[in-house]
Amino acid sequence: MKKFLICFSAIIFLLTISGNAFAQVIEDSSDQNVEQNSNKFLGLKLRPEIRAVVKEIEQKSGRGIYSKFIELDKFMLGSSYISEDGLPVVLVDYDLEDEPKKLEAVITHELLHLRLRVNGYPTFLFSESVNMSKGRAIDTEQGHINDVISLIEHQIFKADMQKFDLYKYINLAGDTAAGARKNRGKEDEQADSINYARAILEYPNTKDIEEVRKIYTANKWARALRDGEAIAGFIKTSNIRTPKDVDVVFLKCLSQLFPLPSSSYNFKLTLDPNKKVGRRMIIGISRQTTVKERKSKRN
Repeated sequence: MKKFLICFSAIIFLLTISGNAFAQVIEDSSDQNVEQNSNKFLGLKLRPEIRAVVKEIEQKSGRGIYSKFIELDKFMLGSSYISEDGLPVVLVDYDLEDEPKKLEAVITHELLHLRLRVNGYPTFLFSESVNMSKGRAIDTEQGHINDVISLIEHQIFKADMQKFDLYKYINLAGDTAAGARKNRGKEDEQADSINYARAILEYPNTKDIEEVRKIYTANKWARALRDGEAIAGFIKTSNIRTPKDVDVVFLKCLSQLFPLPSSSYNFKLTLDPNKKVGRRMIIGISRQTTVKERKSKRN
């Protein structure tokens, strides 16, 4: 799969945190920056309405937020997650340290993701028993699932980002078009569908969206155009007010991205009993019994 081009929030945070490099950052850090009772966040004084988001996260998690500048992967500006022991974490790329406006935008964006986490909004993880054409879904497709979660959550707090006037500092218009031009001649993939959905949902200028559509059309990426438009429609038209509303929208997007071979099978979500902090749903596949099978069981 092509690496996803637009990722400034690493939602894989909740899935493997106990053993990953970010956890190691916390364990090894002697200058841990816990923001509780501080007037600044990574050296930046936040406006009162954003500071209120910090306080909500701290109050509901019962922990001060750990924050740090680190070197993140290319195309990533920030990352946020709740550790297995309940510590809220915000990591921001070093390159933003001297860009206060953009830094505030990225910090706010990650705080809004964390606010959803402490209010019970879910993450999703493929069951190890689910297989796709390229192997175990948790190994080959989990990244796409994390990207879909991002799209849904961005829609949930889009009004807040607009209210804080922060989108102008996180404007990624053009990235999808550049990537699509580079990959002309290749077959479209799930990442391309997600990128097109993001363009529809998040690009402020309709000309940029149209540019992506034209490039996809020239690439003959009919599937990515169809699936991206459908996913954007599911997310945009859904009235998401509760964590369970996210489950419904997510299943629609999942079924569009990964159509099952038969209508007899459906994706199902099960609450992960091993997740001690936060709400994580395990993605499985269930088979619907036919009328004939139900009658046979009764007899």
